Amino acid sequence: MSEIKQLGQADHQEVKTYLYQQFWPCIDIIKVFEKTGLRQDFINKDAGVYYGYYYEGNLEGLVVFTNNKKMMVHYRHPSILKKVDVLKAIKKHKPEYATGPVDQLKSIWKMFERTLKRYNYKETYYMLYEDQDLKTITSDLCIRPAILEDAKYHMNFFLNVERQFDRKHMTINQIKDRINDRLGSREYLLIQDGDYLVGQGFVEEKIHAFWQIGGVYTSPKYRGQGLGRLLVSELIQTIQNQGCVPVLAVLKDNLPAYNLYKSMGFVAVMDFGILELEF
Repeated sequence: MSEIKQLGQADHQEVKTYLYQQFWPCIDIIKVFEKTGLRQDFINKDAGVYYGYYYEGNLEGLVVFTNNKKMMVHYRHPSILKKVDVLKAIKKHKPEYATGPVDQLKSIWKMFERTLKRYNYKETYYMLYEDQDLKTITSDLCIRPAILEDAKYHMNFFLNVERQFDRKHMTINQIKDRINDRLGSREYLLIQDGDYLVGQGFVEEKIHAFWQIGGVYTSPKYRGQGLGRLLVSELIQTIQNQGCVPVLAVLKDNLPAYNLYKSMGFVAVMDFGILELEF
């Protein structure tokens, strides 16, 4: 016997056990779970609705819909693919994008692709840093922690970053919040040339001992000068100083970035699919 049911606070420990029994395939869900658990919170963008798939009384799959219109999937038993209730949940929540281990996401995708107006599919590597001696990297440009005034005086730089990552533009307050969360540390780094910002990178997420590097960007005319390597090296040092392990995600078709991270000691540990959706 099998069923799909919405989960609540009473299911917290069961979901936690499930997630940590297969850490890497569930890492996207873990990021959200660690922040809000199964709490119903309509303000926090990371909070959302959890559905559990039960097969013969055991939790064998999760489908999660967050407030920021993201869907995340993981399952241990393929019979979830026969459940019409999964399709009903997807149609109800209408996520704008979905993530999950490549094979699993593709299988779920087949259940509802005919209901879409449009979609865009990409794949990404999740990479783990294997401890090694970092080469000393220097630059004549200034590398420094971000400060709140950067969001006001360098807004065009941050808008260019969002365009590069093909994301919706952030407001000044959203950028300030991201910087403010990392003030007093070297968790948000900027590279400056005179009056202009030309590069950035920051600690995006913290999942227990694993800290994820994200937002690594260098302005086009400054590429090829080793600035990306410099940013990542500095962030690796920051993370290791806290006794933690650096991880990051990179699109498979971004070969320059993938080759850079691989040359620095990162290894691919998991393949994720990313679906951008329009119902």
